[in-house]
Amino acid sequence: MPGIAAVKTRLKPNIITAIHTGYANINSRIKPYYHRYDRTFDTGRARDQHYNASAHHHICDVCQFNSSSYNELVQHNRSTLYRIICNSYNDDRWWIPDSQAYKDHLRNDNVCTTCERHFNSLNNLRHHKLVHLKPSVECYGCTRSFTTYSGIIIHLESRTCTSSIDILDLNKSATIYYQWQKFLDGEYRDDILSCYDLKEEYDGAVYPFRCPECDTTFSKLSGLFQHIDSRSCEQRLNGGPIAKLIK
Repeated sequence: MPGIAAVKTRLKPNIITAIHTGYANINSRIKPYYHRYDRTFDTGRARDQHYNASAHHHICDVCQFNSSSYNELVQHNRSTLYRIICNSYNDDRWWIPDSQAYKDHLRNDNVCTTCERHFNSLNNLRHHKLVHLKPSVECYGCTRSFTTYSGIIIHLESRTCTSSIDILDLNKSATIYYQWQKFLDGEYRDDILSCYDLKEEYDGAVYPFRCPECDTTFSKLSGLFQHIDSRSCEQRLNGGPIAKLIK
């Protein structure tokens, strides 16, 4: 019995197309045939009118794959990357990958290219992208890893680390650094060196830490590092006194 390849060589091209997609070549002299319902149309126009009028036909405009549902068409395009549709839109907007229109959409609508979510601001998008990062920053006191350096600081401040390091230890370590004036208000330095709880000492929130770049103040060291991780200003972990502080 001849193999599939041999059989294919004896089939006309439009029949091969129909086998794979249920969509025969409209330019063929043979009447369009639709294999799903074993139906032949008089013309390609008649077949296309049938597709457009039916909720059971969703055609890929690149390869003419005939999906039985809209969700199947979405999955087809996601597997082939012929077209892109974003999760946050319900208006059937399809994008051509690498097109300028799609690049503009990503930028203007703050789109996460990993999960296709849209955000109201670039800062919110940057913060969201952290959830897709693989934990690679190792804690100094235990075997846990985090996606950001600020994650380690929060972990230590909350006393969830097996090393028993807490917020008072962290604050003191930052205060004895020789460039402490770059990110710490001198008014609170002696209290921090004495391991006082500033919130209790001053009966409320105080803001001893400061971003060296934009002068935004923070009540906790973790707040400063979250600010840096968010790229809200030009300060980076590997820049200036902050780079030396974390070494």
